[in-house]
Amino acid sequence: MRSLSPDLVLQRVPDVRLHIDSSNDIHLFLEDTVYDLGPHGLAVLDSFYQPTSLSEALEKLGETVSGTQDWIALTNTIVQLHEAGILQDESQRTQKPRVDKSGYGAAGIHVAMLNDRARTSGFLSGIEETVGAGDVVLDIGTGTGVLAMAAARAGAKHVYAIEASGIGESARAVFEANGLADRITLLQGWSTQLSLPERADVLISEMIGNEPLSEHVLETTLDARKRLLEAEARLVPSKVRIFGLPVTIPRTERMKRLVTIETLQNWRSWYGMDFEPLAEMHHDMFPEFYIRPQEASRWRTLSEPVMLAEVDLRKVERLLIDNSTIITANISGQLDGLLVYFELDLGPHARFSTHPAQADRDNHWRSPVWALVDPLAVQAGEQLEVTYQYRAARGTTHRVAIGRAQS
Repeated sequence: MRSLSPDLVLQRVPDVRLHIDSSNDIHLFLEDTVYDLGPHGLAVLDSFYQPTSLSEALEKLGETVSGTQDWIALTNTIVQLHEAGILQDESQRTQKPRVDKSGYGAAGIHVAMLNDRARTSGFLSGIEETVGAGDVVLDIGTGTGVLAMAAARAGAKHVYAIEASGIGESARAVFEANGLADRITLLQGWSTQLSLPERADVLISEMIGNEPLSEHVLETTLDARKRLLEAEARLVPSKVRIFGLPVTIPRTERMKRLVTIETLQNWRSWYGMDFEPLAEMHHDMFPEFYIRPQEASRWRTLSEPVMLAEVDLRKVERLLIDNSTIITANISGQLDGLLVYFELDLGPHARFSTHPAQADRDNHWRSPVWALVDPLAVQAGEQLEVTYQYRAARGTTHRVAIGRAQS
């Protein structure tokens, strides 16, 4: 510890992967190296989640130490993690950033989002319409920082860009490369655990998943409105509308993705084994799969789109959605399930949609398809009931269902 000053401020890298084995040993994986953290590893990593001086951390961690050897184990863990670059001081954080190879720290997902020109351009248009000169802007989940930079260029006085994954260090370098580091402050961590030096006038949050609400946009926005935003703050996006399309799924798609009679017959003929019990696993369930929306643009639809939910992020207070809607089939055909897509209000005039007929070929989102195990023969004029549920309490759950309306 002699090489480390008590006043040295350290922070752990944003993304690490841990394994706790049967003997309670803790191993940390970073790139191609494994580190044995000893008994204090978790406590050390937690202590340096935010920038913390060594003296402050040791004062807190020292309360758990039971003797000289235990103290040596603790301090050795800190030195090891610092030398490995897992606990970094300011000089290390200004080095060329390392991008994590998994999750939202991985390059691939950000390449896909930046290549999704319609998505990114739509957000840039919405930011241009929404952000005014002198605004304080909060960007939650900044990723590569493209939306934070758009806010700065639109006239924002200052932008606070929050990112929990390792891509944040890359965003910091991008801010510097574009001459915006003095107007954009990167905050690493989860927005629900951070505070700002001032409340923001505008919230930007591209936290829309394939299941539109699956990335906790409701929970995160509600927390930000209560703690981090001005009362009349503007939001990008401001509204999320979720739609369903009753569809006939092409036979080849059903065979690829669902347990059908034909797939069971194929497996029996190919492998000489009976897989009939797999069909029973899905009985009375709604199997879900994902497809590029543009690939479903030629699927047959049995009715007009039905709005499953409309969420005004500026006003939402409840983290529970439970909607049922009756729709009427306008043509006869086989009902195989419901394809889900969404629309975003990004500004006074800026809109974005993942409707299969409107989605760009580079659209990076996938559309959930909730399929019926047993398709229904539907007649024109017949009524159908569609249900959409989202519940955040006690673990996030989604449920989408479609069937004949009860008479």
